[in-house]
Amino acid sequence: MERDEFQRIIQTQKQERDIELKLEKEKEDLLKKHAEELRKQIALNEELKKQAERDRLEEGKKIKDNLVNHKQLLENIKSKKLDDLKSLSIKEKYTSELARKKIVI
Repeated sequence: MERDEFQRIIQTQKQERDIELKLEKEKEDLLKKHAEELRKQIALNEELKKQAERDRLEEGKKIKDNLVNHKQLLENIKSKKLDDLKSLSIKEKYTSELARKKIVI
């Protein structure tokens, strides 16, 4: 009878230990999963920041290119206007101010 009781106690302790190990494993797996999700979220946020910076730089380049193109257009208009005035034999004293005018954007 004592042997049966001893075996029953040993079996119960083994079952309890197995349950504890299973719970610890589940907790550990949950922590690992959570940590992995955090790493993925951090990586995604970093990629989004990098993309936002690339977009910002690209937008700046587009704006700069547009300004350069606009300035070139105005320079061409000024040059054509001066040529037109010269072809109409307009005296230089009337066109000199336009010729000196700097185009600033």
